[in-house]
Amino acid sequence: MNIDNIAILTSGGDSQGMNTVVSIIVRVAKQKGINVLGVKYGYKGLCEDNFVKLDSSMVENTENMGGTILKTSRFPAFLELKYVAKAVENLKKHKVDALIVVGGDGSFKGAKTLSEMGVNIIAIPATVDNDLRYTDNCLGFDTAVNNATEMIDKIKQTMLSMDRGVIFEVMGRYCGDIALYTACASACDLIAVPEKPISQNELIQKIKDSIQKNNRAPIVVIAEKMFDVTKIAQILNEETDCEFKYSVIGYIQRGGEPSVADRVLSLQFAVRAIDLITKGIFNKAIGTKNGKVIEMPIDEALHCEYNFNYDLLNLFYLLNN
Repeated sequence: MNIDNIAILTSGGDSQGMNTVVSIIVRVAKQKGINVLGVKYGYKGLCEDNFVKLDSSMVENTENMGGTILKTSRFPAFLELKYVAKAVENLKKHKVDALIVVGGDGSFKGAKTLSEMGVNIIAIPATVDNDLRYTDNCLGFDTAVNNATEMIDKIKQTMLSMDRGVIFEVMGRYCGDIALYTACASACDLIAVPEKPISQNELIQKIKDSIQKNNRAPIVVIAEKMFDVTKIAQILNEETDCEFKYSVIGYIQRGGEPSVADRVLSLQFAVRAIDLITKGIFNKAIGTKNGKVIEMPIDEALHCEYNFNYDLLNLFYLLNN
């Protein structure tokens, strides 16, 4: 089929690399003679007919920017058929031959629904949580880990200077990837991730055991949604002779310019997306596996087996036994 017009949207939580992949898609599409439309505010904008024409001047010097120039939003109403139908109607109105969706798990579910309504879809994984399990890497994950590691390194230095322990909470939603890689990179002492369940009492006892081994300033990394880090710090202050602080790293993990790894990944994903579209191959999710770019049906991507790096977790335990 002839491809004249494509559209691209960024959806859900922003992540570093979104601007990079949009910029490269515009550049590669231009080489192929394909027009690119940007959809503002994700699926919400798709339903509200919020389309803009993207050209080289619109994306110039945006590859190194965090956030997303297309804006994004969370739009739970897209679960309702009437909104999906409106989105399809707007895509037809603009004569869009294929839609590229850049986002995480919820965005992929929306992409799957659109594909079932006859829309030609290519999905690109972009979420700092790295919780799309069909791919080794999602856009934004590497940058988020670098950001979290930098913050922990700095806070750790002042805590160690005063023999204070500290409990860090990092992002990840229900995935422990950021916690695992950050804890390893910053040489922390203990970790709590949902992939290796532990009770609050067990974690507190492990921290106490670390103190008993003459560790006067245990550094602990916890994935979000597991425990209340303020409460854990309070208990430790009451029940040990060590002083504990806590820090919720927060949105700084999603901010700032993308890392080199995320920029290169954006390039690989963007080029593969345009390649698939020009070949008439649709309804695929692009990802990586063992260092290579792959694609698979979106539905299959949403139902992949867990791929948490237990080998790395075991190395962490070995080092901190």
